Amino acid sequence: MRKLTLIILSIIIFSCNTNDEGTNETEYSEFITGNLIETEINFMAEEIYTTNETQEPILKLKLISSEIFPCVNYTLSTTEFIKGNELIIRFDEIIEPEICLTALGSAISYIDLPLNTNKLTFINGNTIDKYSIDINEQKISVTHIENNFTTSLYNKTFRIPENSFAYVCGTNTNNTNIYKDFSAIIEQNPDFIEFEFDGEGRIPYPETTDGNWVNHPSKYYKYTESVEFNSLADILNDYSSQNIEENSGVTISIYSWNNIKFYSWIEN
Repeated sequence: MRKLTLIILSIIIFSCNTNDEGTNETEYSEFITGNLIETEINFMAEEIYTTNETQEPILKLKLISSEIFPCVNYTLSTTEFIKGNELIIRFDEIIEPEICLTALGSAISYIDLPLNTNKLTFINGNTIDKYSIDINEQKISVTHIENNFTTSLYNKTFRIPENSFAYVCGTNTNNTNIYKDFSAIIEQNPDFIEFEFDGEGRIPYPETTDGNWVNHPSKYYKYTESVEFNSLADILNDYSSQNIEENSGVTISIYSWNNIKFYSWIEN
């Protein structure tokens, strides 16, 4: 009797699994072509700028192959479909560049991520991966439902706050005071209010400099629309000319939410 019960349970479980897979294939059959790319895919939500001009950030989904290619400019070819609040992404092929930028790198693509998206579905060959996604003004949260060939690099990503900027500073070991000195100058303006990103998540601004002897933690500020933000460029230039020596290993950068960037102009 016990053996008969186990057999019946096995048949029921197998039947449920078969029905689930069949439901997946039926639900997405119109999008499946059978094309298969031979690499796993990492992805992340990222706000980017598409020009060098002043502009508000655009929310994209960055797709990154786990396989490394001999040229850094390989791309992932995809087709996107919108089904209500669901974004369906089908991987079609990996495109080799006509002109190779000779550095090793992943194949990468960016696709638009609509703000009302609450579900992500990836199709590679006949395999389907699913995630839920929540997008609000502060953060983007991704939760996996079923994943076979994809990985979300960040479960939570902060949005770039409107009217904000990052102060990014690196120094040598003998002039670390510059980091605090210039942040004190910024904070003399009561319209520049320091803030921190609250909770867990990838911060969309640089978190430190890269390549200095001392890479200080970045500081983040908000300001009101009435503030003349561009005046900070003159303040930075004046400070740099008076306090930073050439080739002293110091870099100061200001990154704003709308793609405005200021740099200390002393050569390093």
